[in-house]
Amino acid sequence: MSLSTTTTATMIAEIHSLAEYEAELAKPGLAVLDFYAPHCGPCHVIAPLYSKIAEDQSSVRFYKVNGFDEAGAEVQKKAEVTWWPTLVVYKDGKEIWRDRVPNPPSRKPLESLEYYLKTVVA
Repeated sequence: MSLSTTTTATMIAEIHSLAEYEAELAKPGLAVLDFYAPHCGPCHVIAPLYSKIAEDQSSVRFYKVNGFDEAGAEVQKKAEVTWWPTLVVYKDGKEIWRDRVPNPPSRKPLESLEYYLKTVVA
């Protein structure tokens, strides 16, 4: 199965398997993963904000992982994610930043992500 994408100025790819996750993390540079579930209210709230950050950060790769389906749950377990939504930043395959969006949702984790990416990319 290949990565699917959501249309934005910068594509947000959906990771569907552990093999895809490992292949994407093996690539050099920055990657941001949004671990979510389709029934998660806060996940729906942050989705447009996550897309906006992806549009603004064209040099960074952005992904989503549906932790509710079987393949996504395997990736989620490997990444040691226990909460939806969780945002994780990797650089050259190593985790360098992580935050969970609370319920009710807050912009703070996304603002923190945006600030962090600007300092790392600059």
